[in-house]
Amino acid sequence: MISDQITILNETTVECLKETDEVKIVANFTDVGLSVLGADFGFVWLNNSASPQLELVYKSSGLPFIPHKPRKNGRNYTAIKNRKPDFVTETTKTLDAQYVSLHIKSFVIIPLTYKESIYGSMVFCFKNTELFPREKKILTYFIGNSVAQAITINRLIISEKEAQKKALLSKNLERQLKEEKMKIEFIANINHELRTPLSIIKGNIDLALINKSKSTKSSASALRAIDQEVKHLSSIMADLSLITSRKEEIESRINYSEISLNNLVSGVIKRFIVLAKEKNISIKLTKFKDFSILGDEAHLEKMLANLVKNSIIYGKKNGHTTIVVSKIKSLAKISVMDDGIGVSKEDLPHLFERFYRADKSHNSDGNRTGLGLAIVKWVAEIHGGSATVKATLGEGSTFTVFLPLKPTKLRLR
Repeated sequence: MISDQITILNETTVECLKETDEVKIVANFTDVGLSVLGADFGFVWLNNSASPQLELVYKSSGLPFIPHKPRKNGRNYTAIKNRKPDFVTETTKTLDAQYVSLHIKSFVIIPLTYKESIYGSMVFCFKNTELFPREKKILTYFIGNSVAQAITINRLIISEKEAQKKALLSKNLERQLKEEKMKIEFIANINHELRTPLSIIKGNIDLALINKSKSTKSSASALRAIDQEVKHLSSIMADLSLITSRKEEIESRINYSEISLNNLVSGVIKRFIVLAKEKNISIKLTKFKDFSILGDEAHLEKMLANLVKNSIIYGKKNGHTTIVVSKIKSLAKISVMDDGIGVSKEDLPHLFERFYRADKSHNSDGNRTGLGLAIVKWVAEIHGGSATVKATLGEGSTFTVFLPLKPTKLRLR
C-alpha cells in the first residue's frame, strides 16, 4: 500500500535529518527509493556550494553501466529546470539513452530542488518496462521533496557552522568562542526538537492529501497525529519564550503575591496523581508547618510541576516520589526525591542545560521538550534563588530549589 511506503519514506526523512554527511543522506534515500519504487538500480547527481556542475556522488551496488555526465541540454538538466520528474517507459525510443538500453528498459529522473535551491537529480532504473502508475509517480515527487528538504537543512547547518568559525577569528576570540558555541548548540538543539514534529506533520499532510478521496478514516488519523505534534511544538515555543526572555520583559511580567507553600505543593501533586498511577508511583508530601513566600505563582507552579513530572517519568514502577518542604533562615527549601533511574556522574553537571537529556535513547514524545530542568533553574534564579541536584545512577535523584522568602533583584544567567 502507498501509505506503508509513505511511512517508510517519512521514517527515512527523520533519520536523515540527523545525518551530517550529504552523501549518506542521498545514499539512504536511494536505497529506500529502490525498495518503494521496485527499481533495480539508482544513482545521484549533486552540485555543491562552490560549483553548480553536477557530479556523480552515489550509485547503488550492481549498477551495470557507468552513467554519462549530464549534458547541459539533456534530460537531467531539463527535469531540474522544469522541477518535475521525467518518466521514460522505453529507453529504445530515446536517442540520449541508447548507451543504457542493453541494461535497462525504463527509468525516471527525479529533480532535487527546494524553493529556489537546486541540488541535482536522482535516477532510478528498471530492467523491465515500467509504466509508472499514479501511485509510483506520487512516490517519486515525495522522494524528491524529502531529499531536497534534508539537503537544505544539512547545508544550512554547515553554512551556519562555517560562518561561526569565521566569526571566531575576530577580536576577543576567547569570549566570542564561548558565546558562539552556545549559540550553535542552542540552534542545533532547537533544530533537533523541531525537525521531527515538522517532518511528521509534513508526512501526514501528504498522506491525507493522497488519501482524501479514498479514506476519511486515514485522513482523520493523520489530522490527529498533526494535532498532537502541533501541541508539542506549542509547548516547545512556550518554554522557549520563557527562558529566552530579556530581563526587562521578565520584570514587567512577574506578578508577586503571597503564596502558601502547602497549597502550592498540594495543588501540583493533584495534577499528577493520574500520571503516577500509571506506574503505580506514590507521591508523598512530608508534613511541615505551613509558611508563605512572595513569588510569581504561575512560574513557581510550573517549576514544581516540572520536578514532580520528571520524578514520575524517570521513576521506577511501584516506586516513590517524596516532597520535603522546610525553612532555612530566610530561605524556603523544596526537595523532590525519587527512587528511579538516577543520573550518571558524567551527566550530572549538565542537567540544567537547555535541551539536555541524560536518557539519550529517548526521543521527544510529546511529554518532554528538553527544557523542563532549564525552566526549573530559570524560575529559581528570577526569584533570587537556586536549583541543585544530587543523584546516583540506578538509585534515584533529589532535586532541590532554594527560594528567598522575599523576592530579591533578578539574577539571570
